[in-house]
Amino acid sequence: MKKKVPISESGELHSASRCGDILPGTLEGLGLARVIRHLTLLRAWDRVITLRIRERATVEALRDGRLYLAVEDPIWLHELHMLRHKLKGLLNEELGEPAVEEIILRIGRASRRSAIGTPKARGHRSPVPSDGAEARIKTLLAPFEDLPYREALERLIHRWAARSI
Repeated sequence: MKKKVPISESGELHSASRCGDILPGTLEGLGLARVIRHLTLLRAWDRVITLRIRERATVEALRDGRLYLAVEDPIWLHELHMLRHKLKGLLNEELGEPAVEEIILRIGRASRRSAIGTPKARGHRSPVPSDGAEARIKTLLAPFEDLPYREALERLIHRWAARSI
């Protein structure tokens, strides 16, 4: 069977593109840019903010340069208010851009993870593929290792693999 080569309407051949090169633009085109930014921020939060703070404050949202945090009590709210410029600097340095312009604190329940609908937050378990399928998934995801949407992509592939069995 002969492979079809993609040809544009003008008759030019299209070269193959790496999935890692086109995926960010595709996700943004699907309106997922905000989710990607949120996931990137959560990854930066987990990397640079100490466990002591992460246990008492939860990232709720990042909108228009404002990072909204829920803090478990007034004492921690005051502490983080005093540290907000340092936290902002650490996060922006980790993100590689000035994404966080202001940190807004409120007293609320500090959960383990943001309110984005992750399987952990909803109580779902990811299906477990066979060892051979797991190895193929790891190989497939290798180019996305440091990208913020890697975990979401892995969950999606695991769900697809579970349905295909």
